[in-house]
Amino acid sequence: MIINKFIDELSKAHLPPEAIGKIIGLGKRIEVKNQARLIEPQQICDKAYFVLKGGFVCRYCDEELEIERTINFFLDDFQPFMSCVDSFFSGSKTRCELRAICHSEVIAFEKKDIETHIHQDIHLFRFYHSLVTKALQGENDFKLKIISYSSERLYDYLITHCPRIIQRVPSRFVAEFMGISPEWLSKLKHRI
Repeated sequence: MIINKFIDELSKAHLPPEAIGKIIGLGKRIEVKNQARLIEPQQICDKAYFVLKGGFVCRYCDEELEIERTINFFLDDFQPFMSCVDSFFSGSKTRCELRAICHSEVIAFEKKDIETHIHQDIHLFRFYHSLVTKALQGENDFKLKIISYSSERLYDYLITHCPRIIQRVPSRFVAEFMGISPEWLSKLKHRI
């Protein structure tokens, strides 16, 4: 059963069974079709998600500047917890989208439910704090590499440290993330 992945993640965090039961009771399963947007730009993202099956890209979108750029990846086996960070914590409208890269399934959690329960249960608070810290560190690490690495070095990093991205994410989103054209990415793949 797919939900077992989520239960395994909670168990790895050493949450007691009653806390795991609480969390599962808060979630709502959602199926998302390929290329559908779970969150669209200019929406308030008041949910956090766990990817049970499939994957998503988080893309920054600015109509005025005509920019659409992949800034993060969330797969069932790579960073499965996701949200639009620019909106989730501030309550303002996001400038990002969460787009499915294949038929996917997630568990959605309302921010208000999360906040209520983390204030009532120290185990849930610690788990949530750990997730947020890891997510922000991962996002910051990606940003530093995008800023400082050449395209060759960035692609080599992705192959070495994040092979699931290269294997499962469509090339156009990987190229977008790297700030290069799909054609240049194809040349890199053949060269490396």
